[in-house]
Amino acid sequence: MPERAASPTILALLLSVCLAPALAAQDLPEAEVKEEVRAAWDAYIEAFSTRRTDVIAAEVYSAPSFRIGAEGAAVLGTAAETEASFDAIHRQLAPERYDRSETDRTEICVINAGTALLSAYFTRYRTDGTVLMSGASSYLFAKVDGRWRILANMANPARKLIACD
Repeated sequence: MPERAASPTILALLLSVCLAPALAAQDLPEAEVKEEVRAAWDAYIEAFSTRRTDVIAAEVYSAPSFRIGAEGAAVLGTAAETEASFDAIHRQLAPERYDRSETDRTEICVINAGTALLSAYFTRYRTDGTVLMSGASSYLFAKVDGRWRILANMANPARKLIACD
């Protein structure tokens, strides 16, 4: 008799485990995730524009993180490596009289409640207000310890945004 009593409990447990992903997908707070990821992106652009490489390393990027380009992937294993990498980028931009970056357009694809892919067109400006360059990149965001962080960025010289469908 105890075996029969346990059967409905086991069946209920199995059903809940099997149905949980489908139910979670229905309850995915997509608009909320997009809003949070966009806020994290804006914080990144602000930190980049103000040369706060310490903030980028400590609060924006995860450690490790990855830079993926035509040559393959580079691993930034620590926050110190991330900061040094962004310091190098700003040293390259300094002779060009870099002033700030602005986002022209984003596309955010919500993968699940803790993962999103953001593709962006951006423009970098010189101190005199002229355009230094326009570009596009994609960023893999994930929630790490309750905060949205960049796990990887992918260069996009073809200037293609990744579209969601």
